[in-house]
Amino acid sequence: MSQRPRYPIDLACRGAGWMLLFLILFQAPSAHACACCTNEGQRNVATVALDAAKRQEIESVRFGDKATLFTGEADVAAIKGIATPSAKYDLTAGWSGDRLVLSFRDSNGHTGTLSLVRPNAISVFEVDPRDRPPDAGQGPTLYKEWKLSAPASGSGIFQPGIAPRQVLTLVLQGSGNGCTSGIDFSHWTLVMQGPKANYTLLGKLLTAR
Repeated sequence: MSQRPRYPIDLACRGAGWMLLFLILFQAPSAHACACCTNEGQRNVATVALDAAKRQEIESVRFGDKATLFTGEADVAAIKGIATPSAKYDLTAGWSGDRLVLSFRDSNGHTGTLSLVRPNAISVFEVDPRDRPPDAGQGPTLYKEWKLSAPASGSGIFQPGIAPRQVLTLVLQGSGNGCTSGIDFSHWTLVMQGPKANYTLLGKLLTAR
């Protein structure tokens, strides 16, 4: 008994297969993009382990070469914990092993360093400020802060403020979508807190957006 040709069925099956593959490939970028989508009112406020991925992102940021001492309405000379406080500093910063070292120099040539050992945990603050329009249908842009705190260490002009129970906190500030990386951060804040010294230094990050 002769068999009927199967070519039309094979072609139809192959056509369906190619169509399914096309739909998968077409939808893949959209699915990947939505992994970073945000939602109105989204909040992520937690203290989490400083894992290898977050460590890589933090170490990828680059500090600008200027720093400002926050004084508010006070006079610069009223700041405690710095031998010769100055409103402005030249800055170099980088990681030396597991320690971030920030070196400051004022216009009169006075120098000093502040450093903190990489902690085991990081404080994460990523929230929808609810005052920004959605980003091209991907959800609102989140305001972000990553904070690293450790016992304060310093030298030179900062030595007067170094004592037990002094804590140094680095705050990386920026904005972005639901997938945080080093390029999201545009500014930094360094906060010294404790019984002997309390002051704040500010600056910009150079990571291109």
